[in-house]
Amino acid sequence: VGRIDPACCAYPEHDPRDYYYPYSHLQYSEVVPDVLGSFVPMTELKITYESNRGHRAVAYGKPIAPRWLEYPPSVAFTLDPDRNESTLHTLIMVDPDVPFRDAATDGQRVHWLVYDIPGNRTSRGRTLVEYDGVRPRSCSESDDLCLKEHRVTFALWEQPYGPLQLHAEEVLIAAGVDAGRTRYKASDFASRHQLGLQLAMNFFE
Repeated sequence: VGRIDPACCAYPEHDPRDYYYPYSHLQYSEVVPDVLGSFVPMTELKITYESNRGHRAVAYGKPIAPRWLEYPPSVAFTLDPDRNESTLHTLIMVDPDVPFRDAATDGQRVHWLVYDIPGNRTSRGRTLVEYDGVRPRSCSESDDLCLKEHRVTFALWEQPYGPLQLHAEEVLIAAGVDAGRTRYKASDFASRHQLGLQLAMNFFE
C-alpha cells in the first residue's frame, strides 16, 4: 500500500516470455515463502476494487492507494471443467508486514476470510472474518530505513474434504473489530483444515 520506491522493491513488468508469471512475481516479492509456501498455480485469482471513482485491479504487486480499500473487492476465478458449485473454496486476505515489512512484529494480520464458497461464487460463501480495509501506519520521519510498503495478499484454496468444521476458537471477527486479527497466519488456517496447497495467489502494495 502506498508509493513503491523504485530503488527499494519495484516489481518488473510482466514479460510475455516469462512462462512462470505470475509465480515469478510472487517469488520476486517474497510473498512466497513469507506468506505461504511453494505451489503450482491452478487458476488466476482476479481481485478488483470498485467505487464511484472507477476501479483498481490487484495485479501482483502494483500499488493501490488506501482510499480504494474501504469495501470488499469483487473476486473472480475460473473452475476446471470437472468442478462446479459442489466444489467448495476458501479465500483469505492477509497482510504479512505489520506494522512494517522490516519489523513485522505483529505477524500476519487477517483482513478477510470467506470459506465454503460454492464453486466460484464468493458472495455465497460463509464469512469467518468480515472485511476490514487496509490502513497502514506511517513510518517515523527519523527512520530512513523503514519499509512502508505492505504486501497485502489474497490466497485461494479448494476444500478437498467438503464443508469446513470450524474449531471452537474460530469465531466470527466482525468488521471494525481489531481483536483476533493479528498473528493470524494463513498457513496455520490451511493446515488446521487440511486444505493442502493453495490454488492461486495475488497481492498489491
